[in-house]
Amino acid sequence: MTITTLATWPGRFHDALAFLTRLAPPRPSCTAASLSAAMPFFAPVGLVIGALCTLAAFAALWAFDKPTSGVASNIVAAALAAWAWMVCEIWSTRGLHWDGLSDLGDAVGSGAEGERFWTILRDSRLGAFGALHMLVAFSGLWLSLVGHLVQGQWIALVLAPAWGRAAGIWLAAYTTPYQQRSLGGLACAGCTPQLARWQVLLTAAMAVLVLFGGCPFWRLPLLALGQFALVHSLIDKARLQGGVSGDFLGACIQWSQLCFLLLTV
Repeated sequence: MTITTLATWPGRFHDALAFLTRLAPPRPSCTAASLSAAMPFFAPVGLVIGALCTLAAFAALWAFDKPTSGVASNIVAAALAAWAWMVCEIWSTRGLHWDGLSDLGDAVGSGAEGERFWTILRDSRLGAFGALHMLVAFSGLWLSLVGHLVQGQWIALVLAPAWGRAAGIWLAAYTTPYQQRSLGGLACAGCTPQLARWQVLLTAAMAVLVLFGGCPFWRLPLLALGQFALVHSLIDKARLQGGVSGDFLGACIQWSQLCFLLLTV
C-alpha cells in the first residue's frame, strides 16, 4: 500500500461522512467520482452513526430509568431510549435511507414492471404500500432496540448502522445501475466483488462481536441466512427491473439494519 493511497483515506472518509450524514460539510473538491471512491468507508461511517445514536440512547436511559420503580418502569425507560436512538439516526442521516425504503415499498407493492415501476419509484408522494413498509420497519426497529436495551446489549446498537451499510455495498457490487449518472450508478461504480468480499469479512467480525454483547450463538446462522435472503431478493428484483438505484440501496440499508437487530436480540 502506497503513501499516496494512505493519504487519500481521510478525504474519502470525509466524503462518505458528508454524503451519509449531516455531521460534516461537503469538501469543496468533492465530485461525483469522489462518492464512488468513498464507498469502502460507508461501513466505518455506520460505526460513527451507531456510536452517536447509542450515546443518545444511553443518555435517555440514564435520564428516565428508575431501578426502584419496578420492571414496568424499566421497560418504559428502554422504550424511550430506543426512541432516542431512532430520532438520533433520522436526524444525523437526514432520513436518507428511510426515503428509499418508502419509495421502493410503493414501487414493489404496486406490482408494476418496467417503466411504470420506475415512475412509481421516482414519485415523491408517499403511497399506501410505502407507508406500510415504513410502519413495519419503524415498529420492528423500535421493538428490537427495546429488546437490546432491556438486556443491556449495547454492542449491537453500535454495530447495526455499519452492518446495514456493509449490506448496501454487497447489493451494489452484484447489480448494475438502472442509470449510470445516478446515485445508484455512482455506488455501483465504486463497488466491486472484491470490496463486497471484504464487507462480508467485516460483517463476520461484527457477528463475532455481538456474541460478547450477550447474543446467543445459535442466532448467528439465522442472521447469515436472513441477510443472504434479503440482499439476494433485492438483487433479483433489481435484475428484473433492469438495474438498481439509490432507493434500492437505501431500502437495503434500513432492512438489513433491522434484520441485524431482530436476529441478535
